[in-house]
Amino acid sequence: MAKSPARAAIYTRISDDKEGKELGVARQEADCRELAKAEGLTIAEVYTDNDISASRSSRKPRPEWTRMLDDAETGKFDVILAYSTSRLTRRPREREDIIELAEDFGIGLMTHVSGRPDLTTADGQASFRFGGTVDTSEADRTAERARRKQLELAQAGRHNGPRPFGWDIVGTKADQRLVINQAEAAVLRELVKRVLAGEGLWKLVNDLNARGIPTSTGKRWQTQVLRRVLLRDRNHGMRSHKPLGKNGKPSGKVELYKGQWEPIIDRETHDRVLATLTDPARRSNNRGTAAKYLLTSLARCGACNGYVVGTNEFKYELKNGRTRVYPHAYKCPHAGCMKVQRRMADVDEHVERVVVGVLERDGVRLLGGDEFAAEEARERIEALEAKLALTADQFADDVITGEQLKRITERLRPQLAAERVHLSSAQPEASLAEYTGPEVAQAWRAADVETKKRLIRLLGMTITIKRVGAGNGRDYDPDSVSITWP
Repeated sequence: MAKSPARAAIYTRISDDKEGKELGVARQEADCRELAKAEGLTIAEVYTDNDISASRSSRKPRPEWTRMLDDAETGKFDVILAYSTSRLTRRPREREDIIELAEDFGIGLMTHVSGRPDLTTADGQASFRFGGTVDTSEADRTAERARRKQLELAQAGRHNGPRPFGWDIVGTKADQRLVINQAEAAVLRELVKRVLAGEGLWKLVNDLNARGIPTSTGKRWQTQVLRRVLLRDRNHGMRSHKPLGKNGKPSGKVELYKGQWEPIIDRETHDRVLATLTDPARRSNNRGTAAKYLLTSLARCGACNGYVVGTNEFKYELKNGRTRVYPHAYKCPHAGCMKVQRRMADVDEHVERVVVGVLERDGVRLLGGDEFAAEEARERIEALEAKLALTADQFADDVITGEQLKRITERLRPQLAAERVHLSSAQPEASLAEYTGPEVAQAWRAADVETKKRLIRLLGMTITIKRVGAGNGRDYDPDSVSITWP
């Protein structure tokens, strides 16, 4: 038998390292180093793929495995050391890679517990391949048991996994259950309310991070993380389960089972959140920045009906030394069209003037309230407040006694409170109330761009910037922008 090679590579791998401490791969490396010492080998390199499966169903790449194969072909080492052949790989195709290394480059293989397969002979290769088949079958059986266990947990409505935002995990193993974390549940309800009111996820994320509210894992919020939290069926007390196919990928439809925990929101509210966040018309912004231009992805091109976008102002130096300024504009960005462009300031001024007028005249009805009931409630509130003011003046002028003032006040104040409740119920939600009535213009000027865009959508407005002929865009024509609403 040939003399043992002098240079060795150690390969270690573990499929699941929940705690991230790499204890499993560390033990494998220690055993391989003992083997190298006993064989008189020097360690040329250590390759570690931690928390990565090597089964057929796994599609996760193993970067260190690939690096080891490349180094073997360059002659960096002469033998591979592994704790076992199953730690090396469970994939039949990758076993062929090891055989090819033995045949083409003379790379040997030693393991701590699986022996030393002689990959230079037909029998040794057959034995190595058969061991791979056994390992693969065991991995497949393990995957089947895991899939069945996941289904059992789902059907029983049990939680499986790390602590979700909004709940705490109490108990251990079979007695483990979720109980509502009241502080986080209050935050979740607030987020749901704000999403349904039209606020963007980026804005909510910035607010959560500014307030120092972490995720359930203690990290800062990201828009996609928040979106997943808001879309969870767990929020309304249901356990979702989507089975995995033999390839490890989700297969089939999602099934819902009654969860063993109290819901934070009801099913109807969850459905509204789902409809809001999955609406194809919803424009996402994952940059964490405020909306910049009022009509970007809101107004449409009159030529192709695609959305227009806002462009920055830029300056161009002419050869004669003069500077030409191109102002902010709305333009059609779609290939094959690009036929509409209009100065942003003109269009914004026109649209905002129309929107404010609509809100002043008909905002209560269009934003979801009852304008007639609201007006009646306002009139009664004014009358009651006038009576209270008159009563106070009469007491100050000694027209009535303190006892009479008390009796009158005790009668009027409950009526006033009731009318304020009527007014509140007849108006749109609280976040929109200031955008109705005579003070709309002031509220509109103070609003940010995202709020303005939201109001335009709530009004059901369709804004179309029409195409104008060459040379006709210098002076703004209000008729070149169509604005319609219900």
